Amino acid sequence: MNIQMQLGGIGILLLLLYFYKRQGTLGLYISRLFMRTLYVTFVCLVLDILSIVLIVNQDIVPLWIVRTECKAYLVSLVATGYMALLYANADIRHLAKADKFTIRLTFAVVGTALLIFAAPISIFYEGGSIAYTYGPACTATYIGALILIAATLCKLYIHGRQMNPKRRNAIALWLIIWIIAALTQFLNSELLLVGFAGAMGMMILFFELENPEIYIDRSTGFYNSYALVEFIKQQYLLGKNCYGIMVSLDNIQKQNIPIPKKEAAMGEIVQFIRQLPDTMVFKTDDREFSLSFENPETFEKVRALVCGRFQQGWLADSPDSPDQEPLLIQPHYLFIPSGNVAKSAEEMLGLLRHFRLHCADLSESYILTLDEKTIAEKRAREEMLETILNAMKEDRVEVFYQPIYSTAKKKFVSAEALVRIRRTDGSIIPPGLFIPIAEETGLIGRIGAIVFEKTCRFIKENDIEKYGIEYIEVNLSVVQCECRSLAEEYINIMKKHDLPPRFINLEITESAAIARKNILLENMRRLIDYGVEFSLDDFGNGQSNLNYIVDMPVQIVKFDHDMTQSYFETEKAQFVLQAATNMIHDMQLKTVAEGVETAEQLTVLEGLGIDYIQGYYFSKPIEAGEFITFLKERN
Repeated sequence: MNIQMQLGGIGILLLLLYFYKRQGTLGLYISRLFMRTLYVTFVCLVLDILSIVLIVNQDIVPLWIVRTECKAYLVSLVATGYMALLYANADIRHLAKADKFTIRLTFAVVGTALLIFAAPISIFYEGGSIAYTYGPACTATYIGALILIAATLCKLYIHGRQMNPKRRNAIALWLIIWIIAALTQFLNSELLLVGFAGAMGMMILFFELENPEIYIDRSTGFYNSYALVEFIKQQYLLGKNCYGIMVSLDNIQKQNIPIPKKEAAMGEIVQFIRQLPDTMVFKTDDREFSLSFENPETFEKVRALVCGRFQQGWLADSPDSPDQEPLLIQPHYLFIPSGNVAKSAEEMLGLLRHFRLHCADLSESYILTLDEKTIAEKRAREEMLETILNAMKEDRVEVFYQPIYSTAKKKFVSAEALVRIRRTDGSIIPPGLFIPIAEETGLIGRIGAIVFEKTCRFIKENDIEKYGIEYIEVNLSVVQCECRSLAEEYINIMKKHDLPPRFINLEITESAAIARKNILLENMRRLIDYGVEFSLDDFGNGQSNLNYIVDMPVQIVKFDHDMTQSYFETEKAQFVLQAATNMIHDMQLKTVAEGVETAEQLTVLEGLGIDYIQGYYFSKPIEAGEFITFLKERN
């Protein structure tokens, strides 16, 4: 009998089943669908063999039984195509939820099965090893199966981007093999290849996608980060709530502990976590564990166990050092009392990534709870980040100018260029909302370059010197000051606009001076040699130190708003500001007082000897056009 190929296919499927069942699985819907497809393919091969056996022995088996079994085999071929299409469609549709497409497909398959059983079938066997069927029932089978395969390939082509790329490619390869086998068998009925091609396809899917080993962390036997991603996606697609705890042990790297002792402690921690009741454990990083629970009661119980155990310390009962003090490790915790606070699996995964990247920045409590407030803050941050990116793309980053008054010349001789972002509706976003996010993400460097470019263009196009303006102050962010190419970039921008460098004064902050001082000083040297001057901004705010004035080659020192206002509130502040002003003047440097709000303050500061005044008393930051109008009226 010609059943060697079918027996080989059955052998392949039995091996796959053994390896699949040997390892525990996540219970993902896509994995269950794979198993159903494997079982259907197995049944198809068994029916194929049985049909050949019955055909060979038709002289002792009633003919109606032979024909019925042969038709059952043909129906199993269509069923295999049906399962392949469902498996391919699982990434596209909501898991385990019937839709119009699935319902129509099911009716079509049932109709094809009924047609196969109703249509005539002929049997060929003249002795020897060649036995097969032909006729209308076979033709209906091949047409139905090929239509299903073609529909699956169309789905892969149309919706491929929505699918797991590995699943898309594996299914495509399986179907191509199946089509070749089906066409070969249709043209030469003696070559029974279709069943074996199905087994080959299952093997491809297994090794590419469904091998349970791909979900396992080899060092601990826990599920890995890839398993966590798939698990969370399924929970949300099925509408199930999830409860979890993420435990990050990155702090252990900061402790001065011998490596063998760290490894021993990690081993003890793994054993403790393995014994937690009713807990699905994922090892999502070298020193990070994610715990998932089916109900809030288990979540609360395990949270208390985990927190209590880490407070006790580790290795206290070590046989190598029985009398040693317990090794205390303070984890970072992320508690998820309800997954419903996240709108989607993508948002939840984004929150987990955010925790992983920023857990070292948590407060001393080392605990972050994903509640409505936390997620609302992150959503607002992401929305603002998108707003910043769109504003840069759509040229909605603007420069406002705040006039600076000279107490000696009694007129406005300068201005500070300040960045603003305009919403699509025309309103202005306060800088306090977008600048912290731009600094955190590193976008502040790109924004700073935009502001400098627009400031240079504004100076050149408006010939500001005729309005009495001697220079414009432009802020440098810490990110820009850490960039080695800053000087070259800014010099090129000034050359591009044919702008004399005397019109530019760059403001640096003390934090920029602290960060990477050598790079900053090199940039300053090159820009000063080119003709640019510098100011030290926000003096009096944060880690103020007069050494910065000594070390930094600046020409102007700016007292920040708080220091200026303090002068009018406390006697100590008056002594400090007076002494700082005198010393700065003795160094042949100029001073600017920011945050001046009243005429009385202006008069006092003029008497103190402050060189320049900036504040709402004269003007808030205004658009470029308004600034020119302001100068025409006031200068």
